[in-house]
Amino acid sequence: MEKRLLCPHCGKPIEVVIAKTKSTPEAKIPLIDQIKGALGERMENVDVAEKNGTVTVTPKGFLGRDLWQRINDALKEFEPEWVSAGKESKWVVKTTG
Repeated sequence: MEKRLLCPHCGKPIEVVIAKTKSTPEAKIPLIDQIKGALGERMENVDVAEKNGTVTVTPKGFLGRDLWQRINDALKEFEPEWVSAGKESKWVVKTTG
């Protein structure tokens, strides 16, 4: 069964060509940039750094419960570990394995 596509305005046949192409892998976004993107406007409340196979997200000051939860929720997809150490507390995300 052959179907022809016609232009709804002029009635002329529309040629459709389906071709298989090689897919190119998308450029991989570095983890630190993914994390910064996920944090969005909350970036003003934290410092984000990458070192020794980890990305650390460190509060710039006291966050309070609500803001801490919003940041924690934004980081969930990266499986962070919260390291509770008083003023040195931070989220740690492993970049490898």
